[in-house]
Amino acid sequence: MPRPNYGNAVKQRTVQFFAVLVDYANDELAADERQLESLQRDIQLHWQTSQRCVIRTKVRYLEQLTKLAGTTLTGEQIKEAIKCLTDFLEIVEDNRASKGGSETWHFTLNLWYDRFDRAANLDRFSREWDCRKSPQPSIDSKPAVSNLDYWWELVRSSLNTQQYHRITTNPLMGEDRLKFSLEEVYVPLDLMERQRAVMFEVQAGIDGTGEENGLNSIGDLDLDRLLDRLVTNSEPNRIGIIGEPGSGKTTCLQKLAAGLLDLQLLPIWISLADLQSKTLEDYLLQDWLKLATRQIAIAPQLQQDFASQFESGKVWLLLDAVDEMAIDASIALTSIERQLRGWIGSAHVILTCRSNVWDSGKNALENFSTYRNLSLSDGYRGSPDRVRQFIQGWFRTQPNLGENLSTELAQPQYQRLRDAIKNPLRLALLCRYWLLTQGKLPSTKASLYRQFTDTIYAWKQDRFPTSLAQRQQLNSALGKLALQALSLESPGETQERVRFRLHEHTVLELLSPDLLELALQLGWLNQVGISASTGAKIYAFYHSTFQEYFAARSIDDWHYFLAGTTTNHSPIFSPYWQETILFWFGRADIAVCDKEAFIGALIDFERSYGGVFHFYAYKLSIDYYSGGSLNLCPSKTPGNFIPYQFKMAREHRSEKPIDRQQLLG
Repeated sequence: MPRPNYGNAVKQRTVQFFAVLVDYANDELAADERQLESLQRDIQLHWQTSQRCVIRTKVRYLEQLTKLAGTTLTGEQIKEAIKCLTDFLEIVEDNRASKGGSETWHFTLNLWYDRFDRAANLDRFSREWDCRKSPQPSIDSKPAVSNLDYWWELVRSSLNTQQYHRITTNPLMGEDRLKFSLEEVYVPLDLMERQRAVMFEVQAGIDGTGEENGLNSIGDLDLDRLLDRLVTNSEPNRIGIIGEPGSGKTTCLQKLAAGLLDLQLLPIWISLADLQSKTLEDYLLQDWLKLATRQIAIAPQLQQDFASQFESGKVWLLLDAVDEMAIDASIALTSIERQLRGWIGSAHVILTCRSNVWDSGKNALENFSTYRNLSLSDGYRGSPDRVRQFIQGWFRTQPNLGENLSTELAQPQYQRLRDAIKNPLRLALLCRYWLLTQGKLPSTKASLYRQFTDTIYAWKQDRFPTSLAQRQQLNSALGKLALQALSLESPGETQERVRFRLHEHTVLELLSPDLLELALQLGWLNQVGISASTGAKIYAFYHSTFQEYFAARSIDDWHYFLAGTTTNHSPIFSPYWQETILFWFGRADIAVCDKEAFIGALIDFERSYGGVFHFYAYKLSIDYYSGGSLNLCPSKTPGNFIPYQFKMAREHRSEKPIDRQQLLG
């Protein structure tokens, strides 16, 4: 294999490519605007932070881009430049699952300075290239590195460079005006210590959150109390923050990092997705030290002094997102356990992990004490109204807009939505929509949840990229799964538990192993337990309202809701189907005439069943036409819906199941 060439010609081509790429990503490339716009679909990019950009494209589109910029590079020269940025300068991460046989390039570009500081980044590029081409040995400053103040300053600087104080929802917000620092929108979340049972039967309410089930609640505590407990422990701490997507795991870790830093301790932040195939030891001694010290080569004495900080008990490893490691989830926990030995084992460790990975089976980290964030409280029974506090922080520059949202959410018809947005991510998505529309909710709940769904796919695109075809295939499979689960018959009080908890065999009937893995990676499904009777894994949707949304998306014919009307098994007899039916009514792709035909069919039932379906039809029409289920733009009801009948329908609103035998009397 020929030796890599890092001469002046290669350097010149690489810096030209680097500059064109950064200028294009910053919308500052001097080229024909119409031609640049035509490339936007083919060169997909996303700024995760002001120094980190994810790019997905093909080499031929990068060729077109360099040509537009007046710096024509061939496909081979572009591949050479990317290789130099990856292997030589080490500022590009290759995100492709397979390195060969694919036209698509998916990589992350890491800048030294802010994205708009063009001169500083180009100057650093030149200096880094020259230093790496002819590396000089590092100067060993022995008196300095053995000083705790030196290492504390190094850790503080590293945390700031990693932007540990950024809010994790910023990447999915899009516009800069929708991005915040952590302190601007942070509201405290209490924690619950969780103690996982080895086996347990599924028990969960219809809210679909239910993660307390199978756990022993040992008491709630806030972050300050947790930190006080941890720092007084003489033995190395082993702590896990476990929870569903968007529940505030990373935010909790960020606040702990700030608290540890204030106590003059040494918190080292590691996003586990950045490890790639490296071990923790290699990453710490090479990558982290190089970035923190800004040195090209790390002297052995510096590494030894670094290790001595671990042995002193001052170092806290903050390992974020076990579920995003570039290895199979089933071996991720075992891999971490094996690496927390030797000198690294002297460090305190706090990690975050999705519950479906942590609870997926045999856990090599079972000695960890685990906690989960409680949902945002909403002021019920005297609890702090954290939901309102979050909204006030989000709309700090437009307080009236925020107050209007809080007032709107207090309306009785939004009870289910209020439950869903106790998850910080979903509340952030709702605030985003409210701000972009300047105080308008979508006309139906279905359109709101479609916005949620599309945004979550976009948020996960850099870690778990999906094509439009993959998303459509997954949505279809999830819809069939949700519909089958809602259709399960189970008498008595366990009915709601069965509908919102999915046995492994049921899931695998409708989702291939690959689709199931993708659903777990994206967070649409989570493993929430193991059946004590069969040992099968138990899954649940991200939230029960998403299950109802996906189910409604899979029903095209309204006759489905009337199937089984000769028994009590029709969806219209059950209150559990109310949300799904209203989601169906909110679908924009269902013709209005079909929706009105459904209501009309219910009215016709009065001839056979004493008129109660007549009232139920009016209840549905009121919900659909007059404000229920997020319909904020009342329309005229059909002409034959007279005021008296509306009054009767409102008076007969009942959340109890309709018993056909009672109807027949």
